[in-house]
Amino acid sequence: MATGQDAAIPLSVPRGASAYAPPRLWPRVGNAAAVGIVLFWLFPVYWIVLTSFKPIVEINSAIPKFVFTPTLENYTHLFTKFQFTGVLLNSIVVTTTTCAIVMVLGVLAAYALARMHVPGEKHIALWILSLRFLPPIAVAIPFYIQWQNFHLLDTYAGLILVYIAFNLPFAIWLLRGFLADVPAELEEAALLDGMSRLQILVRVVVPIILPGLASTAIFVFVFTWNEYLMALMLTSVRAVTVPVQISKFVMPYTILWGDLSAAVVIQLVPMLAVVFLLQRHIVRGMTLGAVK
Repeated sequence: MATGQDAAIPLSVPRGASAYAPPRLWPRVGNAAAVGIVLFWLFPVYWIVLTSFKPIVEINSAIPKFVFTPTLENYTHLFTKFQFTGVLLNSIVVTTTTCAIVMVLGVLAAYALARMHVPGEKHIALWILSLRFLPPIAVAIPFYIQWQNFHLLDTYAGLILVYIAFNLPFAIWLLRGFLADVPAELEEAALLDGMSRLQILVRVVVPIILPGLASTAIFVFVFTWNEYLMALMLTSVRAVTVPVQISKFVMPYTILWGDLSAAVVIQLVPMLAVVFLLQRHIVRGMTLGAVK
């Protein structure tokens, strides 16, 4: 019969192992912490969505309420009094046009840097990327003066040209990395078959880097859709975008929380839809070329 210290050790514990090993709670603690962090960051979005369906009386209540009778009053007021349809159309036209032009020009420029052996291509690529580091506030006034001389203020064309200039360097740099991972042997075989460089790009290379194209397009879409400073400087009435219109709900003596929340929810919907529809391509695009 075991006595003393030997009696305290369970028979199931292997020789040399500790009988007082702590329970394996770290994975559960880590998961709980991750869930807590996600909920913490998502709560403002949840509160904005909740506020967009609240009546004015509930919004201005001193005690926050989570249970109430939802209403579409804020959305109706947004589209009737503030003509939000035109503003939303402006953002859609500017963003989609910018994305299309940037992707076409970006693929052509990135392919030239990745395959054409341009003299000083590494320095050119680094210079192109450095343009993306330029603070927009540094060129806002020069753009305003030039666009005023060219009569491009408060126009689609003026805003689209600015967004192309800001997003094209980033797109070229990102697409150049995707194109560099495409095996050169495929293009050499296509050249032997009599295809031109443009045909190789369209028929061979683009289908291979399609996930990378989707990832780049989403970045360009988000950057353009959410841009505020240049839209504020270069538009006033006809080409006002959604971020600029949202800022107008913050007035000197009051804040239209209902209209602001409804506008923010509407602004979030296209981004969430694009990311959800292209989620599979995003994951593949971000890992393209990671495994050789």
